[in-house]
Amino acid sequence: MSSSNLSLSSKQIEEMQRHVEDCYPEEGCGILGGFSDRVAWVIPITNMLHSPTRFQMDPQEQIDAFFKIEEAGGKLIGIYHSHPNGLEFPSESDVRESTFPEVVHLIWHHLDEEWNYQAYLIDPVVGFVTIGISL
Repeated sequence: MSSSNLSLSSKQIEEMQRHVEDCYPEEGCGILGGFSDRVAWVIPITNMLHSPTRFQMDPQEQIDAFFKIEEAGGKLIGIYHSHPNGLEFPSESDVRESTFPEVVHLIWHHLDEEWNYQAYLIDPVVGFVTIGISL
């Protein structure tokens, strides 16, 4: 994604929040597909690690999501996951294990009984940069 902004609808935000709430206290994760910087699909994926501090997407669900996006003429725009422990920015393991540095990483964090989110571009060498979100 070349833009420094991610465009989402309020319905997509609600869909992701429901998913990460349902996964709590484990990390929830999923894929964002769409066109340019505009999200068209929020696709929840099972976290195979069932961990509160790490995630690994189910490979078959991930492949199915990629096919769905490609068949509709879209592209992978981003990855989302949650930090149930309240960490609001990418963790060291998020940066180290980033396999899609060219896409947005939207991180949901749980703090003081509330869910919030922020988007980042992650580069294993440089670290991370915050990007804007428009609704």
